[in-house]
Amino acid sequence: MSGIFGCWQLDGSRLKNNALHTVLASTSIGPESEPAHTWHRDSVGFGCHSGDQSSLSVSGRNPSIVSVFDGRLDNRDELLLAVPGRSFLHSHSSDADFVRATYEEYGESFVERIKGDFACAVFDPLANRLLVARDRLGVRPLCFASVNDTFLFASDAKALLAWPGVSAMPDDTMMADFVLQFVALDSQNRTFFRNIHSLPPAHLLTVSPRGSMTRRYFEFDTERRTRFSTFPEYVDVFHQTVVKSVRNRLRHKKPVAISVSGGLDSSYIFSIASRLMHDVAGLCPSVFALNYQGAPQSASDEECFVRALEQAGETTIERIPQRAGFMEFAGDEVRHAESPLTEALACQRQAMYWRAGERGAGRLLTGHWGDQVLFESSYLADLCSSGRWNTARSHATAWGLNRRGLVARCARDLSARHLPAAWLRAARHVRRRKEGAWRAEWYTDRFRKLLRDRFEADRLPRPGGSSHAGAIYQQARRAYHVQCLEWNCRVAAMHGLDIAFPYLDCDLVQFLMSIPGDIQSHDGVPRGLMRAAMRGLVPDAIVDRRGKGEFTKLANRSIDLDFEQIIELLGSSSLAVQYGYVDGPVLWRLLGEWRHTIRSSENAVCANRLLELCGMELWLRQFLAPAAHINRHEREFSVLHG
Repeated sequence: MSGIFGCWQLDGSRLKNNALHTVLASTSIGPESEPAHTWHRDSVGFGCHSGDQSSLSVSGRNPSIVSVFDGRLDNRDELLLAVPGRSFLHSHSSDADFVRATYEEYGESFVERIKGDFACAVFDPLANRLLVARDRLGVRPLCFASVNDTFLFASDAKALLAWPGVSAMPDDTMMADFVLQFVALDSQNRTFFRNIHSLPPAHLLTVSPRGSMTRRYFEFDTERRTRFSTFPEYVDVFHQTVVKSVRNRLRHKKPVAISVSGGLDSSYIFSIASRLMHDVAGLCPSVFALNYQGAPQSASDEECFVRALEQAGETTIERIPQRAGFMEFAGDEVRHAESPLTEALACQRQAMYWRAGERGAGRLLTGHWGDQVLFESSYLADLCSSGRWNTARSHATAWGLNRRGLVARCARDLSARHLPAAWLRAARHVRRRKEGAWRAEWYTDRFRKLLRDRFEADRLPRPGGSSHAGAIYQQARRAYHVQCLEWNCRVAAMHGLDIAFPYLDCDLVQFLMSIPGDIQSHDGVPRGLMRAAMRGLVPDAIVDRRGKGEFTKLANRSIDLDFEQIIELLGSSSLAVQYGYVDGPVLWRLLGEWRHTIRSSENAVCANRLLELCGMELWLRQFLAPAAHINRHEREFSVLHG
C-alpha cells in the first residue's frame, strides 16, 4: 500500500508549492525509497507515493479534472467498454486514469461502476467539487479532517497530522470502542484521533465550498435468492466465483506471496493460484508460498498438511520458524497501523512479512475472513422457521448442538428479529452483567462509565432476509472487521506489501448470502460447499480435515516472555494512567497475578487483556510522546536470527 493525500483550501487561498511534498515526506506511507507524485493548482492539491498501487491522473483539458487512486481496480476490461471514446484510455493505463475516465463519462455515479479494494478522489474544477470514495468492504483505509477552512484526506492519518493545526489528541470514545471491539455502529466513522474521521466502507463524500455530504453508494441485497436445481451447480458457481476473486488479486507487477497454513482457506487459494499461473499468462511474474511453521507435535503443528500440498503441487512452501514474542515490534506496528490493536504473535508475523518483501513480493494473499463468511451455522434457525425440523436436528448434531442448544439458537434468532431495540440492549446487559468491560477494576470510574455508555450505543441493524444472509452481512459489515482490515493493510505496508483477502470479495459475499445456508453446509458438514469445490484440486487430507492449528499456547508464551517489558511499559510512567483510562495502583497490584494465570492458562483471556492495555499505552506513547527511532537493519537481523 503506497497511499494518497489531498487538500483543498476552501477559502480559495493558494496552496504553497512545497506543502504536498512536506506532508508526504513526513508520513510512513510506503517504503522510504518511493518518490512522491504531486499535482496542485491554486487552492487544490493531490499527492501519492509512486508505488505499484497508487497513481495520479490529470486530464489534458483546462481546467483539469484530476483523480488520485490507491488500491486495486478489478473491472478494468468492463470499464474499457463502458467509457467509449476516451482516447487516452487503454489496457495499460493506470487505475487513476480509469477512475477519471469513468467520472468524465458518468459523473458522481462513477463510484458505483468501479470494483476492487481502493481509496480514491476526483476533483472537478468546473463543478467546483471534490469527491472522495472508499471501496465497498473497507479494505483500503481512508480518513479526513477539516481545519481552518481546509479539507484534508489521506490513506494515513499521519499525513493529516503533519498539516498545521491537526491535533493528535486521542478520541476517548474510540478508545472505549476499542475495548468493546467496536460494537457501536458509529465507530466506523471514527479514528483514534479526536479530530480525524474515517470514511465508512461503500461511502462517497462530496465536498464543496458550500458544505459536504456523505452517502452510501453500495449495499448488499440480503433478500436476493439464488437457487439451482442440483448441488453440483452450486459447487460450480461457487468455485468460479472464488477463482475470479483470486485471479483479480494476482494481477501485479511484482511476485505475489501467499500465506499458507495447511488449512482449508489458504490451501484452496494457493491451489487456485498455482493453477491460474499455469493456465493464464500475464497475471504476475511468479507466486510463492510461506508457512508459519508450528512446533512439532504441538497444537500448532500442521506440517503433514503442508507437505501434502507440496507433493500435490510439486512445489516448495517456505517455512518461517516459530518465534514467540510481540514487544519487539509492537510499537512500530501501533505507529504504522495508527491503532492500539496488537497481536501476541507480532515477531512471527513480522518475520513472514520481511521474508515476503525480501523475495520481491508486492502483494500477500491470505485466507483471512474465510471463517467469517464460510463457517456459519445461523442457517439452523432458517431450517426451524421453515418447519424442516428433521434436517435442522441432523445438521445441529454436526455442529455439536443438542436439541436444547438448537432451541436456544432459534429463540435468540426470533428475539433478534422481533424484540424492540431497548429490550435487546437490556438482554445484552443481563448476559454481560458479570463480565462486562465496564466492570474491569483496572479501569478508572470515568472510563468505565464511558464503556457502559458505548455498550448501549446503537449497533449495526439486522437486515431483512434469512438468518443465514443476515449473519454473513453482519460479518461483512462489522466495524471490528473494518478496523482489522485497516490494521492488516498498514502493518503489511511496513514492508512495502499490499495485502489482499480473496474471501472478502463482494461478488462472493453476495453469492453466499443469496444461497440457502444448508447448501453452504451441505449434508450438515461445515464448509460442505467449499469442500466439494476443493475436491480434486486440493489434497483430500486437507479437504477432509475438521480441526485447525491452535496458537493459544504460543500467544501465552509470547506474553510471558515479554512480561518484564510489559511491567515497565505499564508502570509508573504510564500515559494511560495519566490520561485517566487506567487506575494505576489497581493494575500494578494485578500484574503479578496475571503472569501466574498466563503461565497455567489454556485460553488467551488474560493474554488478550494485557495486549489491550499494552496497545492503549503504546498508542499514547507513539502519538503523544514519540519513542526513539529503532534502526531498521538491526530489526531485520533480529527477525531472521533472533
